[in-house]
Amino acid sequence: MTIAGLPTGVDSIQYYIDNGILDIKNGTEGLVVNSAEIKMGQHTASALVFLNTGKRLRVSSAFTLLPPVPKQFRYEVINRYSHDSSAYTQGLQYQHGALHETTGIKGASTLRTVNVKSGEVIRSKEIGDNYFGEGMTLVGDSIYVLTYRENTCFVFDRHSFRLIKTFNYDQPREGWGITYDGTKLIKSDGSNVLYFIDPKTFRVLHTVPVFDDKGPVPQLNELEYIEGKVYANVYQEDYIVVINPLNGVVESRINLIGIYDHKAQDNELNGIAYNDADSTLYVTGKMWPYLFEIKPQAL
Repeated sequence: MTIAGLPTGVDSIQYYIDNGILDIKNGTEGLVVNSAEIKMGQHTASALVFLNTGKRLRVSSAFTLLPPVPKQFRYEVINRYSHDSSAYTQGLQYQHGALHETTGIKGASTLRTVNVKSGEVIRSKEIGDNYFGEGMTLVGDSIYVLTYRENTCFVFDRHSFRLIKTFNYDQPREGWGITYDGTKLIKSDGSNVLYFIDPKTFRVLHTVPVFDDKGPVPQLNELEYIEGKVYANVYQEDYIVVINPLNGVVESRINLIGIYDHKAQDNELNGIAYNDADSTLYVTGKMWPYLFEIKPQAL
């Protein structure tokens, strides 16, 4: 950061970004800022200039910090399995050798365990006629299930699907996707923001906005935490973005165009599950007849 057009007789300068002080420099010395330590998006850089006369003046300028172009990946289909074409898939996770899934639409929302290879529904529980089921994630032996606009998160026992507890929340208003990084829940609400949540209280601890080289990435949907990164479906798009949860940077993009020819409305790609034994992804969509096992490949 440097300031042009300063008057003579500068004693020192205090540099700020978004009202947080960075450093104090003597005279007109500039400041080198490590952009990796700043969240992506819009910011204000400002400086408080102290003159030898005892006077002060403040200068400021707005700027937008955007990351580099994401790395691009295509996919290789390893397997294609049957999937319940009536399942309005909202959440997906593979763990303990089984595929766990949530489905949406009021009156038809379910939590289920599915046999990957056959597509058979092993266990199913209705979430309730008054709830629109959304994303889900496993935390130990508990399954957290979001609802769309009912401001409710249900926690079920993984083995029996018995309801353990219910969280009611006001913010963020909508529930879309949810995952778990080992200590915190990470939630999406259809915006470009990831919410980091205490699994014991469902209190929002902090937020991280998500950006790629073009700007904010809105409509983040189903989420999966994989080896330190957040993989996210983008609503009505046939690709997955891979996000650094520390700074919200989209580091790569997996192009899934053509994996399944879906033309109907509300039939979009939705659902990401990770098979850590084989380092593959399971992906599907709302009311798709197939579950695909894929491996991303760099272009």
